[in-house]
Amino acid sequence: MRRFIALLVAAALVLSLAPPSVGAVPDARLTVSDVTVAPDRPTTDEPTTVSATVALSAGSTNAIELDDVTLRTDAGDRLARASNPGSLSPGDSLTVDLVGEFDDAGRQNLTVVARGTDGDGDDVTIRRPVTVVVEDSPPGIIVEADPVEGVTSPVVVDIGNPGVDPVRNVEVSVLKNTAVADRAFVPTLAAGGEETLNLSVTPDGDRQEIAVRVSYTTATGDRQTTFRRETLRVDPLEDDVGIDVRPVREQQADVQAGSDLGSLLGGAGGGSAGGNLQQDDAEGETPGQVEVAVTNFGNAPITEAVVEPEGEEPLARQFVGDLAPGETETVTVDLSEASGGDIDVAVNYRLDREQRQTQTTYEYRPETAAITVTGVDMEQDGDRLVITGNAGNTGEASVSGVVVSVGETESVSPAYPQRDYFVGTVDGSEFAPFELTARVDDNATSVPVEVTYRVDGEAFTQRYELPVERFEDSDDGGVLGSLWPFSLDIAGVGISVALGAAALVPLYRWRR
Repeated sequence: MRRFIALLVAAALVLSLAPPSVGAVPDARLTVSDVTVAPDRPTTDEPTTVSATVALSAGSTNAIELDDVTLRTDAGDRLARASNPGSLSPGDSLTVDLVGEFDDAGRQNLTVVARGTDGDGDDVTIRRPVTVVVEDSPPGIIVEADPVEGVTSPVVVDIGNPGVDPVRNVEVSVLKNTAVADRAFVPTLAAGGEETLNLSVTPDGDRQEIAVRVSYTTATGDRQTTFRRETLRVDPLEDDVGIDVRPVREQQADVQAGSDLGSLLGGAGGGSAGGNLQQDDAEGETPGQVEVAVTNFGNAPITEAVVEPEGEEPLARQFVGDLAPGETETVTVDLSEASGGDIDVAVNYRLDREQRQTQTTYEYRPETAAITVTGVDMEQDGDRLVITGNAGNTGEASVSGVVVSVGETESVSPAYPQRDYFVGTVDGSEFAPFELTARVDDNATSVPVEVTYRVDGEAFTQRYELPVERFEDSDDGGVLGSLWPFSLDIAGVGISVALGAAALVPLYRWRR
């Protein structure tokens, strides 16, 4: 009996020393060992990459085939999915990139879920939480440029703030081969605002890679930077500056006092009286003035352009300034001091930091002016002589202050009522009538007439001796006798023709 009790105690002791039973260890132990986010500061509406490293523990007894790896939001919505990324043996790992975009800024609580099937056909799932802080989108960047090789070329950069908060201290830089070629600053860019900046770069070769870097401070005080890279097609430099020289034309209105009736009646007293023809509005040339139109037909801007006419006399230069491609600027050049002939008109300018020149030749024909007396008639009543005629301008330029007057000799003297006659202004190739009165005696063989006028402010005087021819009485009956008989004898028939005295009224006639 005692021996049986001892065996029971020994058995109980053995059972008390045995370990308790536990559950079975899984054959495939799956883990998400690492999760990274790029960029480190993701922004709204821009791709964000969550890289998850999935590993199979070395103590696993079974391989595993990954079915998918997904990225889900806190609400369970799927942002990204990688299907069948691969299989894992014990101790292996692989990294899966999950790319998604966020509509809203702020803290985003996400979960990486990896699912697979082991060698026994059992499903294996592992979850790993990850937190991402999303910021508003950076300024948008649009680049426009038409660069020219070797020339400082404009680069237009448009930036826009798509976020709901303003950004400040915006610095926009154009980078060429990582070096800053040009930069500009914007103090504040409001939410939804846009700004256009004019920068420049000097390209090399037929293609140029540039980067536009925009650095800014967000509403939370963080300093952010975004880039846009462009490969620009570069055009070869074209230097083509054109010159066009032409006379200055303007609308001229020469409305003068007097009329046709005044020219017939003349003035009262011994002073001058208006008797000019009225001129209509006409388009004419300004004497000595030419327009020089400078056009940049090239593909690069020119600077400091100056027009320099070159003649025998020193001529004034005219500053044109800067011209963008396709732009034209016109200046007026005074050639009134130049003599007639060919004048070289040059344009000096700077292009690509070099001084350059182009020129043309302009045939300058100065306008001339001179007054001559034409169409003269003389009629005498006793010792009073009436002289009528025209003051004609034989040149192209306008003359002013034209006065016609009777000179004085021993046989001729000015007389009332028209000792002199004020004609006024006579345009080129035009004329104006005048009427003068003088006293003459029997010894007068010519009448002196003086014409004074001004051309471009310079005074001129011309003196004309107008000859007179006298028809006096003869022994055959005076005027009548001088014209009386003439006959024709045709076929033996004599025909006498007499002109009556009533047909010839004037007793004397002087005529040029």
